[in-house]
Formats: sequence, structure tokens, C-alpha cells
Amino acid sequence: MAIVSVLMSVVKIIVYFYISQIIPFLAYLIPYYKITKVNLYKRKYSMAINIIVILVLYIINPSFLIYYLIFPYTMEFLFYLFNRLGRRMQVYNRIVIISIIPTILLFIYFYPIKDNIVKIANILPQMEELVKLIGIERIKILQQYFLYANDYLLFGTFLMVFLATFFLFLTLIPGTYKMWKISCYWIIPYIVILWSKKFLNIPHNVFWENNILEMIKYIFVWYGIKNLYILTEKIGVKSNILKHGISMLLGLMYPMVAFIIGVLASFEFIEVKEIRI
Repeated sequence: MAIVSVLMSVVKIIVYFYISQIIPFLAYLIPYYKITKVNLYKRKYSMAINIIVILVLYIINPSFLIYYLIFPYTMEFLFYLFNRLGRRMQVYNRIVIISIIPTILLFIYFYPIKDNIVKIANILPQMEELVKLIGIERIKILQQYFLYANDYLLFGTFLMVFLATFFLFLTLIPGTYKMWKISCYWIIPYIVILWSKKFLNIPHNVFWENNILEMIKYIFVWYGIKNLYILTEKIGVKSNILKHGISMLLGLMYPMVAFIIGVLASFEFIEVKEIRI
């Protein structure tokens, strides 16, 4: 029975991994499953599952294994590390830091293909069969998508990792959501970049400037969404699903409003509370 249980867990993790290849932020399902189901048992049990998963992914494709170790596995490891060593750190700060580390590793891993994205975008209009199949207008739209992916590769990677980390915490400790806090210091790079560009005329690398600004903006948009969740509760919405739905809908429809709310909320005087599983 133990062998069957191990194999079933391996299959579930591999299935979740393939799902995350289609919808990247769902990679949080892997550490969520391992934290709530696998790691509750003896160390030998979880170790056996980890070894088999690693071997299976390596046999299928070594690049799958590298991606697995960089993203979901690192996210799981950092979750445990911060829960043990940084449990007095504000939860939202943990989410940001845990997101930044896999983002850097994934960006380094994907960076060699950055130039290839531009090359693919440039040759798309020259592919006659493809043009005939989907039309020149759609080719131009597809070309713009490729160029955007190249220009915002770092932000796109962070978006995927941050969303996965956010939902990992939200599903593991949903009862603490209203208490999540973020340090106002995360806004400093945003202010410094804009201020130095406008008043000091300091030249910036466009790629790094745009990506860092978008990353910081995204962090505070989701913090604004968290505060919209609290607001919906105060106006009398009872259903938890409805509160999440309304706050996320408003935040994603009006991201600049959510961003401003998130920034202003981060400057509150707060008491750091211990939140631990």
C-alpha cells in the first residue's frame, strides 16, 4: 500500500506539473499538494516521492527538471525557510521575496532565448504559408506579442511566479488574508527611477526600467486588491467567494486605482504579528 501511495503522489505531482506548463501560475498546486499531503508523513516517504519525481522529469526532458527545481520546488523550499526563520516577517513581504528569487533564476534560465524571440517576430511576416493560413493582420498582432514578450521578459516571469506564490499563501493560510501587510519600502525603487529620470535626467536602460516599474506596480496592485477585499467586507458582503471575486474584478479592471490604494495602505502604522502554520 505504501508503494501505491507513493506512486499516486508522484502521478499527481507530474499531472500538476503538466497543467502548470499550460497555465503557469497553477504551479502553486505542486508545493500546495506536497505541503498539505506529502510532507505530513515521514521524511523517507516525502524523500522517495521527490526522488522519483526528479527521475521521471529528467527521463521525459532534462529541461523539465530544471524548470521544476527552479520554480515550484524553490517556492516550496522558500516557504518552509521563511516559515521557520522569518515567521515574524510580514506575510506580503514574504510573498514578494519568495517571488523574486525564482524570478531571477528563471530569467537567467530563459535569457539565452531572448534574442530568438525577436528573430521569430521578424520572420513571421515572411512565412507565406502561415500568412495564408491566419492572415497578415493576425500575423502583425502575433508579431507584437512576441516583441512585447521580449521587452517584458523579466516582468512576465515575475507575474507568473508572484501569482503562483500569492495563491499558494492564499490557499494555505486563507484565514490570515486580512492581516497580510507589506512594507512601504518596496515603493522606493519605483519613486527613485521616476524621480531620477524626470528631475536628474539620469539615463536608464529601458529594459530594466520598464520591467522593474511594472513589477513594483504589480506588487501594489495585488496589495490594493487585498484592501478592496477588506472594503467589500465592511460594506456588508458576507460570502468569501464573492468578496474575492469583487475585489479581484475591480482591481484588475482598474489597476491604477488598486495600485494607489495599495501604496497608500502600505504606509499605515502596523503591528507585526506572527503568522505560522
